Amino acid sequence: MRWFKRGPLNFARHLPVLVLGCIAAVPQTWAGSGSGAQQKAAEALLAAQAAGDAGSMAQAIHESELALLRENLLGEMKLQADRNETLLRDRLFGSGMPLADIERLTPQNFFVTLARRLRFGGRAFQSVDWLEAVDDSGGMVQMVGRLKPARELGTVRVPVLVSIVPWGKDWKAAIPLELQAQIDDLRTGRVRANGPAGAVAGAAPGSGSPQAVLEMLQAAEDNLRAARCEDYYSKQMSPNFRRTTAPKALRTLVQSCESRAEVRERLLTAIGLARKVTPRFEYAGTRATYDLRGQGLPFDALVLELQGKQWYIAE
Repeated sequence: MRWFKRGPLNFARHLPVLVLGCIAAVPQTWAGSGSGAQQKAAEALLAAQAAGDAGSMAQAIHESELALLRENLLGEMKLQADRNETLLRDRLFGSGMPLADIERLTPQNFFVTLARRLRFGGRAFQSVDWLEAVDDSGGMVQMVGRLKPARELGTVRVPVLVSIVPWGKDWKAAIPLELQAQIDDLRTGRVRANGPAGAVAGAAPGSGSPQAVLEMLQAAEDNLRAARCEDYYSKQMSPNFRRTTAPKALRTLVQSCESRAEVRERLLTAIGLARKVTPRFEYAGTRATYDLRGQGLPFDALVLELQGKQWYIAE
């Protein structure tokens, strides 16, 4: 199954020869160095990559490319959900992000969220010396150039390649092939996302957590599964949390938990992940922090605290 529907690029097999030829300043007669609009589109993507800004990258990439990426990956995740499977969702977004939340993402936000698991970057540049604009299949054009660095960054001019596609009378970038390859690696399980997500996946259940903590987490899980949100907030959440949270805000939290299955699912996911990792203990063993970064949750950690002889969820 092809998750990103685009025909093979005829240009790819000629790339090494072309780039070497451009670097050596061998005259080419393909399509010149491109129009101003083509150069502007390619430079917008290069600048976003150099800044490490996924949001700017999404703005520089053609909307139809992002929509197709979202449509195909989301379709595969829905098929898995119909079989009560979450493998692809876990690999791409983390087990803490419900499918309903992913479905609400626009194509641009889908890419930005997915980009947290990708590696991208580039050299900062002052300008680009565009060498060739090579016509490819499907209206795509391959822009080949060399980055001109700012004076303080030396004199080496790094070769670059940007794929662009028509956008009305203008142009926008296609999703870089390197990022497509990384997404496919994650999708198929050839690689795992960097960071704590991988560590969680290989951890032994309950490793490093005191028995009293595990019992409290089990009670919290039981209350959430039964939608007993009042009990969850009054018995498992810390007295400090309840004391510092306004009554109206606390009622809103309880009502949201009771009425929205995705809220309970998110809390249950955090508790389930916490069971599998070793916490960091602080303050003479009275505070335990579970690192949940990279799991698609809206928070990076689950924090517990010991009051008297009882463990509670602090935040």
